[in-house]
Amino acid sequence: MRIEMEFQGLEELIKAFEAAASDDDIKAVDKSIVEKSEPVVKSIMASKIPKSTDITKSGRGFGSKSSVSSHAADSVPVGNVKYSGLSASAQVGWEKSDSSEHFYVKFINWGTVYQPPREFIYATGRAADGELQKIAEQEYQSYLDRTVG
Repeated sequence: MRIEMEFQGLEELIKAFEAAASDDDIKAVDKSIVEKSEPVVKSIMASKIPKSTDITKSGRGFGSKSSVSSHAADSVPVGNVKYSGLSASAQVGWEKSDSSEHFYVKFINWGTVYQPPREFIYATGRAADGELQKIAEQEYQSYLDRTVG
């Protein structure tokens, strides 16, 4: 899942941060924001993934040789921080091309011809927005307090 966040109401803080920070500082603060955001997104996503009470009825085949060892909600993948220019990002959750043990969650999220999509990935982004904005604001303000204050 890749969510592009645009922080509303932080324009002045971001301008002050960008004016005071070097490129290396911007990368470091953006990395910190992403690292602090990953567990928040993972927790919210885990709460939105359907979870059966019986693990043997989860995954592909429902009890066949390809049954899973844990619920997808308990195994949300979190990727490493990656950079594109000065911005940092990380993958939390699954992509359509996923082929891991929990590849089947893409069918839950995006749907099939037999079941409608449940769209927990984008719902996670909407639910995490406020918390991610707080994290960004705290990191930007903390940097400014250390360097300008």
